Amino acid sequence: MLIPTLLLLFASLATPQPQALNIPDTPAGHTLNAWLDAFNSGDRATEEKYLKTYDPERSLDDEMRFRGMTGGFILTQILKSDPERIEFMVKERNSDTIAIGKMEVKPGEPAKVASFGLRAVPPGTKAADLSFKIDAATRAKVIDGAVAALNDIYVFINGSATTMPFPTVTTSPSASPTISRPLAMISTCA
Repeated sequence: MLIPTLLLLFASLATPQPQALNIPDTPAGHTLNAWLDAFNSGDRATEEKYLKTYDPERSLDDEMRFRGMTGGFILTQILKSDPERIEFMVKERNSDTIAIGKMEVKPGEPAKVASFGLRAVPPGTKAADLSFKIDAATRAKVIDGAVAALNDIYVFINGSATTMPFPTVTTSPSASPTISRPLAMISTCA
């Protein structure tokens, strides 16, 4: 009996274990740590206690369903940390799926969740691939282009944007009533 027990012990020591990451000692770090502990436990009562304490708006049933799908998470990296915001990378226990998480907390003790999100990233994506920097001139050019494209396809009526299915103008006599009805609607609203 002693030999099988020792073999099992040595086998578990030889199996690579995920290294524990140091979660920052900040309000956001404390709340993230509490979430990981509760979520990874898989215990409904533990998760319910976490939600009541830190995130009362989140659904317990949804969390438990999500836990069943993922098997929990292994924290692999802290990407960015501020006292009230933390960005991190996790790996699902049930698959090779990697996700990026962001948690913002409100001031207070304990620091309650203000916003929280997890997004799966494509396979092979590295943290460095996720940093997207754009200069002010390029940003303005992209936004101006988007506004111009929206102005081309949206009709603004009394300050509200809408799209209307305008038919293509043809020389057919039957097209006239089809075009004039939407144009009459616009002219009476302006």
